[in-house]
Amino acid sequence: MICLTFDTDYMLESDMEKFLRRFPIFGQATFFLWKPFSGVTWGNHELEPHPYLSQTRDWSYDTEELVKKLNIKPQGMRSHSCVYSHVFGVYLKKHGYVYTSMTTPLLQNNLCPYRHPWGIWELPIYYMDNMDFCMNQNWIDLDHIAFDVNIINRAIQGDSLYVFDFHPLHIILNTRTYEDYSLVRDEIVEKGNSPFNYSFDGRGTRTFFLELCQAMLDCGKPSLTCLEALKEFESHINASQLHT
Repeated sequence: MICLTFDTDYMLESDMEKFLRRFPIFGQATFFLWKPFSGVTWGNHELEPHPYLSQTRDWSYDTEELVKKLNIKPQGMRSHSCVYSHVFGVYLKKHGYVYTSMTTPLLQNNLCPYRHPWGIWELPIYYMDNMDFCMNQNWIDLDHIAFDVNIINRAIQGDSLYVFDFHPLHIILNTRTYEDYSLVRDEIVEKGNSPFNYSFDGRGTRTFFLELCQAMLDCGKPSLTCLEALKEFESHINASQLHT
């Protein structure tokens, strides 16, 4: 199962609409929203909150304030920078959340949803774009190859869960390295300029994303929303229990 997910950090509403038109998705995706996009036509994509959790306030406050603005009834959660704690998991369960998607066992095979003891599921992340292009900075001896086509091949050929976490910002920019993003970050984040005004040449986040989408289309393997993938996984569990 492949789940295309998107963290919408710093996207303007007009740019989000443009992104959806320019990069059509085979299947349905999950968008984690950092702010309301009231004028965007989302189709059947899953919409969930993507709160920035403050170090000084109660995390429930940040979450509830965002959910009110989004005007949705959330079932899933991915916080900015994947901030999580067990206490926060208890809060999410009490408020009707079904899953989180925040752990990052990157590029590992045989991933599947698993249960937190606090009553919610976790859908682990197989791939995250900014972690991919930052890996060599922190693991110099690993000889990691960013945007490796084998990352795509494993997801296409495998039978486990493959949650891809992309940022529309990096797809638009075709970010290749953290240095690329550093060059334009203030223009976008601080000044509010459109990321469509900037683009990097060569192999980067956009070329990798387009290759993944084409591979999914070629093999007839559409993206599932996180909720769809979780329901399918649970149905397999229930079916196997019937035969034991």
